[in-house]
Amino acid sequence: MSDSSFMSLALSGRVLADEIEDFLEIWHKSDSEQEAHEFLGMTFEEYSLWASDADMIDIILTARHNHRPLKEAVNDNLQYQERIAARSDEAGKLAILARWIAAQRDR
Repeated sequence: MSDSSFMSLALSGRVLADEIEDFLEIWHKSDSEQEAHEFLGMTFEEYSLWASDADMIDIILTARHNHRPLKEAVNDNLQYQERIAARSDEAGKLAILARWIAAQRDR
């Protein structure tokens, strides 16, 4: 049986990243005994990042696609965002990434 989770389908190009909400709605309406992150095909770590900011789905998918640790991908993105923050409105996203990285140190 093939994996029909959001992550599997998104990584194979069969659904778009912004369709994750549709999958979450299906989970809410189902009687699945799986946790939301399991239903979506995510690790708890991935889900916690996505739950902090839905825009992080692109980082999550890219990390998974490139077989990179999520923490490393987030840290790289944070460093990149810090370089351009003075020229943009990305301060909120930077704060979310920094808080998430800090929380991972406790794990």
